[in-house]
Amino acid sequence: MMNALQNGSEKNASPAIGNSPTTRSLSEIKTDLFQGPYQGLGDRHQILTTHSGGIDCFTLHDPDCLAPLLDHYCQAKYPQDDRRAAISMWSQWYFGILLSPVLVLAAAGEAVLTFQPNFISLTTDDNQCPAGFDIHDRQVHELKEKSIPPDPWAHLECLIDGHLEPMVASLAASSKVSPKVFWSNIGVVVAYVEKHVLKNTRVSLAPLINDVKRPDGNRNPMVNPYSTKQSDDGNPSRRVCCLRYLLTSVDICPTCPLAKL
Repeated sequence: MMNALQNGSEKNASPAIGNSPTTRSLSEIKTDLFQGPYQGLGDRHQILTTHSGGIDCFTLHDPDCLAPLLDHYCQAKYPQDDRRAAISMWSQWYFGILLSPVLVLAAAGEAVLTFQPNFISLTTDDNQCPAGFDIHDRQVHELKEKSIPPDPWAHLECLIDGHLEPMVASLAASSKVSPKVFWSNIGVVVAYVEKHVLKNTRVSLAPLINDVKRPDGNRNPMVNPYSTKQSDDGNPSRRVCCLRYLLTSVDICPTCPLAKL
């Protein structure tokens, strides 16, 4: 030790405190994080060390793989209703269940999640409605020890570019619904997690729904999921209709922008 100090090698051998990420298993991070205000939030996300029996989410980027799943869901749940509205409803289940725990892991846990094939799999019920997700356990970086909190756009780039963008494209191709509807469904989840779920985090998700443009200069499709108009229950109305009003067996969304028309 003394030789190391005298030679100045001790400083060189250790990274500067507050600048290096720690590495832990995703299962350990999830166990530590989903307590207190986040209790129960990750119940539909199973961290597995073995192969999942679910559907690799990356295969759903291909409309030829996604469409049969959606067809089964539409026939089972809404056989007499508008297929476009049924698929929008399916996407709300998908993004709602997927994103809330993942965003908490990224924002509150500051875990670096690399979305790639065989990382996350979808589980469904008998109607092919999203029921949960299996995540393959792995060692991931935590950025809590870094002195500067991660930028949300850079921190979640892999999720947005690697999965959400191709998933929206596949949903749009499978349904003939505008991508704006699916991005709005995503933006509503992000807004809810930012406002009602996250507690005292260094990472804010607000830029994801407030920035008109992404850091690369391209339009942000998640921007402003809610308008300045109020719905009947006093909450802001959605900016883009989710088409739920076309489902005869489902009550109209309380934040529907068409409710007062």
